[in-house]
Amino acid sequence: MKNIVIRNVFLILMVLVLSFLFSCVSNTKTPVNLEDEEEVEFLQKKAPGGNYGIYYQIFVGSFADSNGDGTGDLNGITQRLDYLNNGNLASDRSLHIDGIWLTPIHPSRTYHKYDVIDYKAIDRSFGTMADFEELIAQCNKRGIKVIIDLVLNHTSIDHSWFLEARRGNQKYMNYYNIADSRLSNKYYPLGFAGKFYEGDFWDQMPDLNLDNPDVRDEIKSIVNFWFEKGVAGFRLDATSKFFPDHEKNTAFLSWFTDYCKSQKDDVYIVAECWESAGVVMNYYDSKIPSMFNFTMSDEKGMIPMAVATQNGANIITTMINWNLLIKEKNPNAIDAFFISNHDQNRSAGFFNSDPVKIKTAAALYLTMPGNPFIYYGEELGMTGNGIDENKRGPMIWSVNNRAGIARGPIGTTQRWRAASGIAEQLRDPSSLTRFYIEAIRLRNNNPILFSGTSGELRTGDRAVASWTVKEGATTLAVLHNLSGAEKRLNIEGARELTATLNAVYSASPPSLDGSALILPPHSTAILRLQ
Repeated sequence: MKNIVIRNVFLILMVLVLSFLFSCVSNTKTPVNLEDEEEVEFLQKKAPGGNYGIYYQIFVGSFADSNGDGTGDLNGITQRLDYLNNGNLASDRSLHIDGIWLTPIHPSRTYHKYDVIDYKAIDRSFGTMADFEELIAQCNKRGIKVIIDLVLNHTSIDHSWFLEARRGNQKYMNYYNIADSRLSNKYYPLGFAGKFYEGDFWDQMPDLNLDNPDVRDEIKSIVNFWFEKGVAGFRLDATSKFFPDHEKNTAFLSWFTDYCKSQKDDVYIVAECWESAGVVMNYYDSKIPSMFNFTMSDEKGMIPMAVATQNGANIITTMINWNLLIKEKNPNAIDAFFISNHDQNRSAGFFNSDPVKIKTAAALYLTMPGNPFIYYGEELGMTGNGIDENKRGPMIWSVNNRAGIARGPIGTTQRWRAASGIAEQLRDPSSLTRFYIEAIRLRNNNPILFSGTSGELRTGDRAVASWTVKEGATTLAVLHNLSGAEKRLNIEGARELTATLNAVYSASPPSLDGSALILPPHSTAILRLQ
């Protein structure tokens, strides 16, 4: 009997020890239990406040295919959420983004879905409304906000409103910009009573009359429908095309923003206005939370040019002044910056797929104040240029396993090749994907980088992009060495080195000795100042 008791005690002790060891391993390698409300609450507290966050743009049809039909879909996104944010802040297998922007998900005749047939439905190639609701539910567990593309400049010619207009229904004719004559080469025959309709982008996309109170009531209904489904807000397409002049566009954005806030006070709206910086800045008079910052993006934009020329001075001056000016227009303005999106050549091509330059650009823009938007596959080094279809290619999840990889847009002229996919890069600590994970972790560990006030930090070296960011009693210095040469800098008031990044994986990290900072080639340092 005594031997049995001793054996049982021994077994219990072994179970406890093994449980403890398993717990330790689990805490470092597996996601938190997303069913545990306390853990979810902790995760949400770690996220940046308000509408600040890192957003990830998904071109839905190209991202992840869940059923093998060749088209990316909503269930595919749900299945890949652990890659986007697995709930474990220390994980090196998850990007840990804060929000997702979904390109249009509504029924449409085109692959891109910017010609909407029904604003309150899901395109069947993407799944069902139940699939969307499940995606929202799973995102909520991970603290991920979802914003959807809302195309208000035009509808599809197959939308029920336009079909009624073509039948001569006067109510719905007033929904569109219809004239008795062809006012320009962007007007097309309506097919009723010799009238013509405006289609600024394409004859298949008739422009809406956004001055019409009935159209505005329809928009209110659409907004409320998606709020009830759980969306956090909207990305507005083509806002500079709403009306012929920018003042009317700004007034419409003001109306739209006010209405959305009256229904959901924490709504996040970000608008596309592909115009000059001066025009974009004035749109902030509408009190919209964010406008995309096109000055920073594209091959000739300020971020890629700073990296290509190894000159960080101009971009930082512009960034500081821009944030000051938009906050004069709207104290709650949040800059929305990016390197490329679905309408632009992919950013890896700007740098001839040089991983050091790609990482340097990522480090630069992922430490700027505001909300960075990452275009899916950017963190993989995906390429694509020329026609739009080439810029919207399939996400490469693995080069050894095609499961979940979509076909990509029909009509593309680019064959999709990659040396490695997400699965392979996650296993490689020197990869671009792992660098993005580290850069995002750095940002999330220093939330002042999102919302702090930026100021000048002059080092006397133009190859160093540097600035301060202040919030409350805390001031940080952000420094990027854009060059291939080591930099030795004296940083007055330097207190401690809080975070570093190295675009050159094998290089030594930045170091601080008193006020003397050593920045190796293509490295980043975050300092706390006195």
